[in-house]
Amino acid sequence: MFTFKKKLKLMKYNKNSSVSYNLTEEQSYTLSLYAQLILDEACYKYNQERLKASIDKAIDNKDQQEFMNKSNEYQNLVSRNT
Repeated sequence: MFTFKKKLKLMKYNKNSSVSYNLTEEQSYTLSLYAQLILDEACYKYNQERLKASIDKAIDNKDQQEFMNKSNEYQNLVSRNT
């Protein structure tokens, strides 16, 4: 079985030196998966906080329609991620 190796170069602060790691295809896939999970979590947290702020603003403004819309969006967001 032929395994492809990828090189991941990490540049240090000194531009003349670098560190490189040989990664197998499986390791590269795992690293990509971890990165995707971190990005997904960051987007989820951002959207959750944005919707909470919108809900709080709707409550402060006594805007029932906006409150209902944002509450439904929030419920959908939470239900998709549980």
